[in-house]
Amino acid sequence: MNKSLLTLSAFLAFGISLSVQAGPKEDFQAIYSEAESIHEDAGNFQWTTTSDRLKAAKSAAENGDYDKAKTMASEAVELAKESVAQRKDQGEAWRNVALGG
Repeated sequence: MNKSLLTLSAFLAFGISLSVQAGPKEDFQAIYSEAESIHEDAGNFQWTTTSDRLKAAKSAAENGDYDKAKTMASEAVELAKESVAQRKDQGEAWRNVALGG
């Protein structure tokens, strides 16, 4: 009986540790969601290259190529961050010109 309990415990522990690890699809979805969110934050300063990477990432994921999808989504994150930075820089530049600063 102790052997059965030990076996069951080991099986449950192993099963739980596997369920905690995300798979390629989940990894892609997390990166893609982050990219979309940051891209939206860019507002009127959204870059078309970011949109292109998001489309490519989604297409790759639909074809089951999650490595390529993650790469494209990661590139979209970086591009989206740059577009948000541009939005902030332009807002500050406008303020300086408008207020004579």
